Amino acid sequence: MDEDTLADLKQFISATVYQHTSEIKDDVKGLKDDVKDLKVSFAKLDKKIDDLSDSVGDALDNSNNETDKQLKNHDKRITKLEHKPA
Repeated sequence: MDEDTLADLKQFISATVYQHTSEIKDDVKGLKDDVKDLKVSFAKLDKKIDDLSDSVGDALDNSNNETDKQLKNHDKRITKLEHKPA
């Protein structure tokens, strides 16, 4: 091989490698954008889960409070229904 052929071959290899690496860079940029979108989606999902968890906690507290009220009321009602010895 002469010098011109080697120079052409080097140029071809360099151009091919550059082309392929630029495609990889574009793919990586696309992946970075996808990861950013996922982070935003996860943040929204975390907020929804937190809101749902708070709602469930509030509902359980309300239910427990109502149950406690009923139990206290049952104690009063049972006392009223008991017969006192004559």
